[in-house]
Amino acid sequence: MISLKYKELPQAIKLLHHLKTIDDSYDFDIIFPKKVWPNIESEQPNDAMEIIHQHHKVFQDSTKNDFGMDYIIGASTSADCWVNIKKNNDIIGYATNLFHKVNNKKVNHFRVTFFNSTLQGSGSYTLLQDLRINIFPSDFIFSRTQNPIVYETFEKLFYQNNMMISPRVGYIDNECLSIAKKLEFNVDNNSIIKNAVRGIVAVETPLPKEKIKSLWDQIDLYNGDVLLVSGYKKL
Repeated sequence: MISLKYKELPQAIKLLHHLKTIDDSYDFDIIFPKKVWPNIESEQPNDAMEIIHQHHKVFQDSTKNDFGMDYIIGASTSADCWVNIKKNNDIIGYATNLFHKVNNKKVNHFRVTFFNSTLQGSGSYTLLQDLRINIFPSDFIFSRTQNPIVYETFEKLFYQNNMMISPRVGYIDNECLSIAKKLEFNVDNNSIIKNAVRGIVAVETPLPKEKIKSLWDQIDLYNGDVLLVSGYKKL
């Protein structure tokens, strides 16, 4: 299912307008892969694999790294939602989300986001993330990251969406940790997932700013550690 109704969201209209100001051939689609291909996790039909192969190319260009096709297949086929940014018919950026319900609370898991080099620094990243928050409005948002810029972006977006971020320097929200553990994130009490991925993801991962450096001091990027960034509703 390629959902057109979500492209009517204010955040979708804003993203599309922004993309068109960069290049009139830019567009995006929103796909719910498990509805289009119900058995996609066990069997990938050709039309699904055409998209996943493009996801792989974007990953390679974005990270200057390669975790192999199996990693991309797993990340893409496990997702409930894909947002593909395109130049004509070529995917130049994509994001995947998983949707959960735990203790009657909605959880939106931001699985991956990758832009190729032509799209990086274009101002599209924040608009895409805001759209993903509003495709599936939730009580909790989770995103695993090694990149401090991702943390800073979520901190701003959570504030705009009446949410708080965890961890913060000197504070970790226990309910976020509890929900994450029920979803089997294998997260420790510092909101870190050890050896979550195959080493450092993006070769050119930036250094954190001083104000959040203590969060990153606990992470060994080359061991594949990630910070689990959580958003939760303000009381």
